[in-house]
Amino acid sequence: MSENYSPNPGAEPRSPWDIAFLSQRDLGLRIPINYITSPGVSFSAACFPRRRYEDDDSGDCLSNLLAVGFRRFEIDLYWDQGRNLWSFCPVEIPASILNSPVPAAVTKSSAPESQSLATLTVTPTSSGDSTLEARQATATASVATASSSSILSSGSSGSATSPTLSVLAIASNGTETSLGTALPSISILPPSSPNRPLVAVGPYVCTTTINLSTFTSQLLDYIQRTENTLQANMLFVYFNIHAAASDANPLSSALTPTNLPSPPNLLGSLFAANFSEYIYSPSNLRSDRINLNASWYTVAERYRPIEDYYKTSSNEYSAVSTEDGWPSESFVEFSKSKRLMLSWGNVDPQMNGYNFAADEGTIFERGYIGNVLTNLTATSSGQLTSGCFLRDNTEDLSQVNSSWAQETTLQGFNYPTSPSADIIPLMNLTTNTTNCGISSFLNVTLLNSTTQENYRPYQNFSYSSIWSWAPNEPRNYTSNDASSESLFRCATSNLNLGGRWVVADCSQKYYAACRANQQPYNWTITDYPISYSYARQACPDSYAFAAPRTALENSYLTQAMRLSRRDYDGHGTWVDFNDLDTRSCWVTGGPNATCPYNESLSQADDLKKRVILVPTVAAIIVLVITALTIFSKAAGNRKTRKRIRKRADNGFVYEGVPS
Repeated sequence: MSENYSPNPGAEPRSPWDIAFLSQRDLGLRIPINYITSPGVSFSAACFPRRRYEDDDSGDCLSNLLAVGFRRFEIDLYWDQGRNLWSFCPVEIPASILNSPVPAAVTKSSAPESQSLATLTVTPTSSGDSTLEARQATATASVATASSSSILSSGSSGSATSPTLSVLAIASNGTETSLGTALPSISILPPSSPNRPLVAVGPYVCTTTINLSTFTSQLLDYIQRTENTLQANMLFVYFNIHAAASDANPLSSALTPTNLPSPPNLLGSLFAANFSEYIYSPSNLRSDRINLNASWYTVAERYRPIEDYYKTSSNEYSAVSTEDGWPSESFVEFSKSKRLMLSWGNVDPQMNGYNFAADEGTIFERGYIGNVLTNLTATSSGQLTSGCFLRDNTEDLSQVNSSWAQETTLQGFNYPTSPSADIIPLMNLTTNTTNCGISSFLNVTLLNSTTQENYRPYQNFSYSSIWSWAPNEPRNYTSNDASSESLFRCATSNLNLGGRWVVADCSQKYYAACRANQQPYNWTITDYPISYSYARQACPDSYAFAAPRTALENSYLTQAMRLSRRDYDGHGTWVDFNDLDTRSCWVTGGPNATCPYNESLSQADDLKKRVILVPTVAAIIVLVITALTIFSKAAGNRKTRKRIRKRADNGFVYEGVPS
């Protein structure tokens, strides 16, 4: 399996979607992370819907999920006590298999079909049922008990072992069964094939190496490749842990393991060994909260979480603390270089003896960074009918607590799992869920295809969670008149587009959006239209010209626009967002705001240049310049001095991001 992040061509966002994702991220960089929405997905549903667990397919699937914009991952891990490891395969793989010889290559003509048919008989299941439980115990696959399992090789039927087990080397061009591409007229792959030999245990087909490391290696490579201010995003992983079923009874409930994970195999230890510098942990949160003077208040303002969303208190020594506050994405990513948060999900009763106490400093307890809402209901077209955090009668944050709100599978909603299903209602549901301040979560296999087979429906799901820009925005306007082209650099929120934003001519006079000071959900609209450059002066006292920073803020602005009964004449309302300084670099702060990426850009339209997040390059430059200065000053007396290298106060030396 490839351990590198390598998505399919086209999976990564292209213009204007890449700018939409970047500018939306930048808007919320100072908002506490518990109020930022982002799409989530069940790794099992998106990558393993047919009970096939293969390294290569898993790697391609994860790469595509990351590329299209998923940021929350629920993974099902199975403790295989016989091999003493965490696996994605729901059934134990006998240790005796690991030393079995790999089958030699066999051609179609030299391998009789009966040879393959003798090892496993499969009863197909419905391809439309793609909503997954952690263990698919309703499998209808049956094992041919009359024949013994075998290790396939050219011209031999193997020797008798267990009636439920066979080792198969399967090519990718075979026939379809409920196990996916499998038996019977398949060429056996030679040992040099990039695919691993597959082990079939009951209805499950797994490679012996489909373990936790297949996930962590790709995730680490992705984090390292995106370790810059233009691509970095927070990632969340939720662990559902199970005991692997016995290979003798793969369809029966697993027994309680007698050999639970030892300290080196605890999930907290395994992730800390690979991601220690990237994990923002419960210990980090406790340390930051207990004394904000020594944490959030020590960094530049552009990294601090704004105080509109949490409460603080001070003790007799003027030390400020918070009980409900969370850091902002800019603080976690750009000040502390953290990218990853871990949480417990569902735990099978058989795993209750796991040593959770040993991981409490690394992994958040269940529900702490994921408040799964069970009161959501929706129409068949995807309109939410209950559970939305948009209220008609209050703008008080304490009454609109959407902290860590996350969607679950809605009962009665018809998810598009069959190949010909209509995906539009799900896209509507995703948009409406996000508008209500709730992170959308996908727990089904879309159109009966994994993300590796077809990433586009998953991409559509992710793109539907964009709450700011309208589809195909922000667009670059071109004109024969250069002066006219330069004016289309400001954003308006259009009521006719459900409050989505479009690029507009900055010189035109429209109404402007004003947010109340320290009240993120309290918006009003100016009394008269005005051009973008002068919008700030039109806002009433205690309000300021602003742009929404979260999906729920934007919904409250849209509601204020609707209630104001202004005559918008089909046009939008100005929001404080423009790219006047550098094309495609959208910033807040009025017409004179500057792009924070300018020093990394060789030309105005090149937002593909990377701004290194960690200070390595900047530190080397500073070190070289300082060394040259010291040597220059010392040239007169031939005396050199050593210099101690220091980091900046916030830990980084690089340009910031829009706040």
